[in-house]
Amino acid sequence: MTRTRATSLLNKTEMGLYDDSRANPLRRLDSAALRSRIERARKARDRARDLVQRPKPASRRRAGNQGGPGGTDRQRGRDKAELLAEILRRFEAQLKLARKREAAADKAAKATAKKATAKKATAKKATAKKATAKKATAKKATAKKATAKKATAKKATAKKATAKKATAKKATAKRADTPGTPRRRRRITPEQALENTRALLEAKQEQARRPKPWQSVGGDAADVPATGFQSTGAAQRAEALHAAEARLSAIQGSVGTRDRINQGKRDHRGDAGE
Repeated sequence: MTRTRATSLLNKTEMGLYDDSRANPLRRLDSAALRSRIERARKARDRARDLVQRPKPASRRRAGNQGGPGGTDRQRGRDKAELLAEILRRFEAQLKLARKREAAADKAAKATAKKATAKKATAKKATAKKATAKKATAKKATAKKATAKKATAKKATAKKATAKKATAKKATAKRADTPGTPRRRRRITPEQALENTRALLEAKQEQARRPKPWQSVGGDAADVPATGFQSTGAAQRAEALHAAEARLSAIQGSVGTRDRINQGKRDHRGDAGE
């Protein structure tokens, strides 16, 4: 049935169903939209059939026979009911196809999800195995390193002990071979230490009294200058150095200056009152 003929039979709402039942718009509808349109199309078809089976009394009186105006209205009602039934069949057929597609899509999605889950589980297992293998390898390597370190330390300790024993044996052999070498050192008493210190002090003083080799050049070797500073300047420098090291306070002229200042204060003690 052409669109012009459908427009003459259907109202605005039913024309919307007619347009949705065409091939291109029909493919874009999902299951929910198709169920809604099936319900609307079924109601419209049933209403059209009821009108055909129960015509209005005014139309029945006006018709008289099937060839009059009433017969034309009845034929239009039949055409409208057939058109709405055809629209309903299209929606129902498309709904079956949509359900099949959705079921297939659901199966594919479930299969994909299962595959993804299986892949994730396999990847997790592989990762866990790799981690376990790495840990085991690391433990083995650590154990090997520790064993090697212990063995090296034992060898080094054994070598040191052997070297110490050999050194001790050599020293013992040398002492035994040297004649007259006492095995133990004797301790010096305090009296002996004092005597040794006095002897060293006397030897040092005697050496200081002797003339130096450079003093005998060009003169009598027996002429030894007196002890002390070589000049007055040297004595002054030594005294200044001693004062600096002892941190003595400088008094050059400061005593007289302080006395004059204090005397001036006493002389002008009453000037502020005036």
